[in-house]
Amino acid sequence: METHQTISADDGQPVTDGTQADAVSAGLEDVDIRRIRQMVTFIRSHTTTEILAKVLPRKTPAYVAADLAQHCRFVHGSIMVFPVGTVAAAAGRLSDIGLDPGPPRPSTVVRSRVARRYDLSASDLQIQILHAALPNVPGNCAEEIEIFVCPTDPGGRHSQLVDDERRSNRETHFALKVLVPENHLLKRLWGLLTGPGLMAPDGGGFNPHEGPIGCTVLYFQTSGQLLPQGWPRRLELVIDGHQQILAMHLQATRAQGQDDLRSGPPALPDTELETPAATVPSQEEPTRRMLELLTGAWVTQALCVAAELGIADHLEEQPATSAELASLVNADADLLHRVLRYLASLGVVRRSDQHWRLTDLGRTLRTGALRDVARLYGGIFYHSFGSLSHSVRSGQNAFEHAFGLPPFEYLNQHPDQARIFHGAMAAGSSWFDRVPEVINFKDVNTVVDIAGGRGDLLRRILTASPSTRGVLFDQPAVIDAARETFKREGLLDRCELIDGDFTAEVPPGGDLYVLSRILHDWSDDQCVDILTNCREAMPETAVLAIIERPIPTDNRPSLAIAWDVHMSVNNIGGRERTVDEYRELLTSAGFYLIDERPLVLDMAVLTAAPYPAAN
Repeated sequence: METHQTISADDGQPVTDGTQADAVSAGLEDVDIRRIRQMVTFIRSHTTTEILAKVLPRKTPAYVAADLAQHCRFVHGSIMVFPVGTVAAAAGRLSDIGLDPGPPRPSTVVRSRVARRYDLSASDLQIQILHAALPNVPGNCAEEIEIFVCPTDPGGRHSQLVDDERRSNRETHFALKVLVPENHLLKRLWGLLTGPGLMAPDGGGFNPHEGPIGCTVLYFQTSGQLLPQGWPRRLELVIDGHQQILAMHLQATRAQGQDDLRSGPPALPDTELETPAATVPSQEEPTRRMLELLTGAWVTQALCVAAELGIADHLEEQPATSAELASLVNADADLLHRVLRYLASLGVVRRSDQHWRLTDLGRTLRTGALRDVARLYGGIFYHSFGSLSHSVRSGQNAFEHAFGLPPFEYLNQHPDQARIFHGAMAAGSSWFDRVPEVINFKDVNTVVDIAGGRGDLLRRILTASPSTRGVLFDQPAVIDAARETFKREGLLDRCELIDGDFTAEVPPGGDLYVLSRILHDWSDDQCVDILTNCREAMPETAVLAIIERPIPTDNRPSLAIAWDVHMSVNNIGGRERTVDEYRELLTSAGFYLIDERPLVLDMAVLTAAPYPAAN
């Protein structure tokens, strides 16, 4: 079992999640030290997206987590502890074990909740909030733990509270900071959580002591626990300022009987719920939402500018002010500042102490990640989409109308754009790592990667399966570019690089043939020709793996739906297809579909085998 060395015991030796014995400490008892360590380790190892995946119910649609991750950032996990002595003693103990607590702040919301829950007087509870910075935190994880410190008295008035909280962790939650607290956005996020997110309002309030202008906190909870920790599946939205949505949230909490019940919220059905009536948008909302959609082109261009200037690469090295960034990228300081402010509203960067920092979302724009994708979609593909109307009216290809050449012929004549295109294709292939996990290469002697580009997928396969050999088949210029990479990675002796045209023939004799993101570039008739060439080259015992992004037939959200329009714009005859449509193509070429195995980003591996030849 993997452990993380997060904080140290009194003797300076590292400990891991309380699995080693803790020395008895003044201020905090062993049980609370262990609980703190457990939370620290958890926080350090989970990003915003991963927290949402853990807390949201299993049947929550993927777009809910994606929208929340775009507008929120995981900032801390919370836990309540009970020092024997004072808050100052507890803070001192936190410093001793490697945390860096800030000054205590009075609790308002939690103090009231706890008092009502256990029928105590609020004046008897001196709950303070300590935010403690975590050491050596990975760049895409939260940077602090929030600790509610509740000193207990010798008379035992708090014994029920202490025992119940240590057992059930009712105040434990995971906080998401809303990056841009606009009222319409807060309503939308609230509707996502309480509607398709299947979470129930769980109280909240305004704490004037948190931050320079105070903050509104909204709690949400759903049934079940995070195991093995036994923590409730509970989220907190942290919003700067006193927000109007608080009144609606508290009203919904009271209406559902959720506020401060010891039993927690009732179990929610394992189906999607309709958004409560309180979240029905005003007449302004459809107009605002349409304006957001219509300005999507502005988003694309702002991201493209950030990619062209290498903003993510610079901020990954160190935070910078607008003026410092302008100097680094040779840009106008005022205009760059305004673009950065726009990017912050999109959740790409965030600003504190006049310095810009990357968010988890922004890190995807680094070199080697999606930087070339942003340059491609904000470059030639942005221009080609301008001809979509002509294409829809005429049935002609939009790219060819915009540039006067078919897409691949244009790239052959513009090597600078071809480099961006190939970089984008490689960067958009994060799901390659999953392919060796869903296909068993143990008994595969030879893999033939047809039109495999520079061999990014084939290299992963060969690395994951040392006994397998490979054949990379593509155009001569592509093969020449791939050769040096295979040599540098020590794989050239296990891979044959063959140039040719897969629309005419493919190399024979492989055990597994791979068509990765190839068929969606071609018309149905051309796909049948390509598949037929594969069938003629394959032994009857061989298998064909098609990697594509199938269009779902059950109306669930999928990237494939937008990419289908993209293929119509930027490929002649290209389209995304349903699994049944791929099955028809396979049948026409002499294959039958064996199964479908999901990958990330809505990709899938469709495995097929050739029909036996007739005797």
